[in-house]
Amino acid sequence: MKQQILIPALLSTLLGTSGIALAAESHDHGAMSATTTAAATTTIAATGTVKSVDAAKGKLMIDHEPIVALKWPRMTMDFQLADKAMAEKVQVGEKINFKLAPSEKKGGYVITAIEPAR
Repeated sequence: MKQQILIPALLSTLLGTSGIALAAESHDHGAMSATTTAAATTTIAATGTVKSVDAAKGKLMIDHEPIVALKWPRMTMDFQLADKAMAEKVQVGEKINFKLAPSEKKGGYVITAIEPAR
């Protein structure tokens, strides 16, 4: 008879605890989404060497070092400039530090600042 009372009591306790744990998980997941959204609006620092400049299109081809924040390995790729006038600040072969921000294009990034690497 004691076993019949003990088993439902244990199940009730376990289910009650699981419900609390699930609620906590759900809350943390929501906080993570807020953090991810905030991170998406920040700029990301990078370093690379200018391979080509297309001032008319406001683009640079850069051989960039790994960008840890984006989990990108070293590679050469085109980047759109937030302001075409920035193209006049760099020359082919120059090593630069630059900042990236998310673009309107999903998954894309634009260069928002450039300076010579030291």
